Amino acid sequence: SSRFFDDERKMPASKKMKKEQAVPSVVKSEDNVKIKMVKKAAKNDDSSRPTPLECYYVTKHLAVLHPHIIEQNNSRRLKSERDTVLDMVINTMLSQNTTDKLTRTAFANLKAAFPTWGEVVGDVTRAEDLDLEKRIEDAIHIAGLAKTRAQRIRGLVRTLAEEQQQQEPSLEHLRGMSSDEIKVELGRFKGIGPKTISCVLLFALLRPDFPVDTHVLRISKMLRWVPSSATRESAYVHLNEMVPDEVKMDLHCLLVTHGKHCHRCAANGKPQFPPKDGTKLDCPLVRSKFAEDKFVPVKVESM
Repeated sequence: SSRFFDDERKMPASKKMKKEQAVPSVVKSEDNVKIKMVKKAAKNDDSSRPTPLECYYVTKHLAVLHPHIIEQNNSRRLKSERDTVLDMVINTMLSQNTTDKLTRTAFANLKAAFPTWGEVVGDVTRAEDLDLEKRIEDAIHIAGLAKTRAQRIRGLVRTLAEEQQQQEPSLEHLRGMSSDEIKVELGRFKGIGPKTISCVLLFALLRPDFPVDTHVLRISKMLRWVPSSATRESAYVHLNEMVPDEVKMDLHCLLVTHGKHCHRCAANGKPQFPPKDGTKLDCPLVRSKFAEDKFVPVKVESM
């Protein structure tokens, strides 16, 4: 179990009582289950959060604001023909620090220039093929960091081709591996970090994983699901343990989208894609008292 605080045993009794009072209390009645978020008596976050009920609440209400996300995820889950794992890995590599639109364009350009990954490999007996690498850069330049990305993409496919002793590299063997084995296998390649691997697990292999990007981390801190000092790595470990498997895909995608559109949840109050009509979203996650840093308000509602 991943816990953020291990000094509870050293706490005076009075502090322990305050800490217990700071946790969400779930009150059951005959007709509904209500979440009452009580006033925080301590600044530290509670490692028992988010509760499953909180995750369901946030998923349900963000889905009302962003219904297209649920539609997209349903399409992913029901898709009969899957892209190759290598396609998904490289697409995810291109998606880092750029928009979805630019990622799609860059990947389409790359596939148009190199219909098979074997063509990216080139002659594996040559140490360098600058002309081939330049063609990769030209194809993906719209996504940014073209030189670095081209080197890493080519390094990946060449290594796979050499190890597999075949011209057309593949990552289909990952489908039969455990998630932990996949993390080790992909983690050895330059440019494939924990977030990329988590996205591959979730979207390419439909494994119950919960990637933590800048939007997920920021909103999780606002909701006090993780401490304000949490890193992406520590938040990833904690949230993957706490978020129910059945909502991991939808909740992740909804938090990312909401973080790009909501003035209250965006970095510095400046969303990347604010409503086109100039209004602000009615955010179900935070209310007026949230700004006072006194409450974690969650609307009381029948579930």
